[in-house]
Amino acid sequence: MKGLKALLRRGDGALQPEPERQPERCLSCGANLEGSRLYERFRVCHACGFHFHLTAQERVATLVDLGTFHEQDRGVSAIDPLSFPGSGRASYRSRVVQEQRRTRLTEAVVTGRGAIGGHDVVLGVVDFAFLGGSIGVAAGERLARAFERARARKLPVVLVCSTSGTRMQEGLLALMQGPRIAVAAERHAREGLPYICVLTDPTTGSAYSGFINLADVLIAEPNALVGYAALRALEASAKNGLPEGAHTSEAHLRHGLIDAVVSRPQLRDTLAGLLDLLDRHSPVNGLSAGRPGHVHHTPRPAWQQVQLSRHENRPTSREFIQRMTTAFFELRGDRSGIDDPTVVAGIGAIDGEAAVFIGQVRPHVGEHNGVIGPAGFRKAARAIRLGSRLGLPVVTLVDTAGADPSLAAEEAGQGSAIARCMAEMLAAASPTISVIIGEGNSEAAMAMAAADRVLMLDNAVYEVVRPEDAAAVLEGGPAEVAERLRLTSHDCLRLGIVDHTVAEPGEGAHTDHAEAAALLRRALVRELGRLRRMRQRRRLEARYARYREMGSTRSWLRGRLERRWAHLQDRVGGAFERLRGRAFGRRPDFPEDSGIPV
Repeated sequence: MKGLKALLRRGDGALQPEPERQPERCLSCGANLEGSRLYERFRVCHACGFHFHLTAQERVATLVDLGTFHEQDRGVSAIDPLSFPGSGRASYRSRVVQEQRRTRLTEAVVTGRGAIGGHDVVLGVVDFAFLGGSIGVAAGERLARAFERARARKLPVVLVCSTSGTRMQEGLLALMQGPRIAVAAERHAREGLPYICVLTDPTTGSAYSGFINLADVLIAEPNALVGYAALRALEASAKNGLPEGAHTSEAHLRHGLIDAVVSRPQLRDTLAGLLDLLDRHSPVNGLSAGRPGHVHHTPRPAWQQVQLSRHENRPTSREFIQRMTTAFFELRGDRSGIDDPTVVAGIGAIDGEAAVFIGQVRPHVGEHNGVIGPAGFRKAARAIRLGSRLGLPVVTLVDTAGADPSLAAEEAGQGSAIARCMAEMLAAASPTISVIIGEGNSEAAMAMAAADRVLMLDNAVYEVVRPEDAAAVLEGGPAEVAERLRLTSHDCLRLGIVDHTVAEPGEGAHTDHAEAAALLRRALVRELGRLRRMRQRRRLEARYARYREMGSTRSWLRGRLERRWAHLQDRVGGAFERLRGRAFGRRPDFPEDSGIPV
């Protein structure tokens, strides 16, 4: 291939070839682009990585498989729906006509069907060159039709956007394109079909706050101007000027507002890999579901297992995910401005099947304090919803010191975030598996472990409260309290809280990370196979029954007899203690208001 011109000439569809541009100097660093293959193929500076603007035709040529794109809805137009009066000689109608001649486009949006990495998709490109990529009536209709066509054909939607927002010359009719596109996008989403959006420089305005942020996955090119407000509006509102790098794709990534920043040469491969993961109709390999073998539990005291679950060299959730999956695309943030590092979430492939993975990340020295904040639970809930909607199994890896108890977390909605995360786990339409891989502490663990199947590594612990915290309230030291709390994996198995335990290599998972991941991967594949064979209705009913019946209770008559017997035992025991105390000259240590005579 010799540049974008060759690609455009050899492609299919109604797009017209773009004349080859003359070599120039980089607008950012001034480097000479003469003979640069990177510039010739992708319009990217070889010296500094500056991304030049691509037209809609060039964008299609760099993304779709050769010869597969067929433009659709080229004839959909609505020139000047308000008969908007122009200033001077140039009316709005004449400006649109001039833009059509200059860009060889009929509107700011080009839509059609093509293939990316062998996956059929409906592709849309919003081109900034056409009136700033603004969305008017015709552009809105083309995008709505694209979602409807994708829904009818059960295809993913991939949009590439460079837009300044709403086309003001079309007034409120342009503003109403927001719900027009959104209603079609939501209907497409209800069919369990993926929607990926790529943001390029610039992407601002109502489109960003509308159909763009409805995407399942948001990817941006490097250093793209991204956000709702225009740059000039932000500069006017900032008294001391904007900080370096503000309102860019990198800043949005840090705040969890987008999922990835991908350079243009890698963009096609990234999209193809993501479509591989999201294609539910790809063959599933090797999900055999053998019966679990007997696991020999280590005869360690509970407090020793607590220490092993917190071992500084124990594999983290992120490492387990990387070792168990053949491909993994990370989802960043909860789309509210924070990306909590204590939770990792994304889509990965395990044994030929895609699944949503959510991991609680135990901290290493200097990383973070390990407690999960509201943004972490909201990120997890977002990933659970995505898996449920796309029909992907959800796998959670639990390893946490607990939920953030600070005032800042409280005021940011900690309680609501935990509750909603737990509710999403219980309501997920797709199969769910949770694995306690380390220390699962209190509500933070419970919120992400309410699954169809719950597994536990042999040396993991599942706690209502940390033993040392409990020891500050109850009698006895942490070691004694740990035994009484019944928090080990074999305790949880006997109580019916977990379904199976997973063996650990040697003296524990910290001694051989690769083997620990292999053992866990085998257990997950087995459980996924079992859940896949269950009808959805039966699986959801079993999930309801599991948590509805957790912990045994008594009938009215049996309960009354049990209470009377317990009270009788307590009185007899108390009397025995008083007699023993008098025999040895000791006074029983009863509170004055206990009601027990001394």
